[in-house]
Amino acid sequence: MSTPMTMFKLETMIYASEDGTSSVFTLNPDLQKQLAALAAQHPEMCCQKAKGEKRENIYRLNKAVRVTLDI
Repeated sequence: MSTPMTMFKLETMIYASEDGTSSVFTLNPDLQKQLAALAAQHPEMCCQKAKGEKRENIYRLNKAVRVTLDI
């Protein structure tokens, strides 16, 4: 039996680029905190896109970061 998806789980999008990087857009506050912590600890692997113009929820991950979703 699968767990129903919540709205927070539905409000996360991951876009893969040809260069191996990924962009993550999320409105999930828990995931935002995790990505902000990763960006602070490892800025070479994860960075937050420029704030303003509704980009504060978008993070760019380099190809060394593996994205695993538990849905």
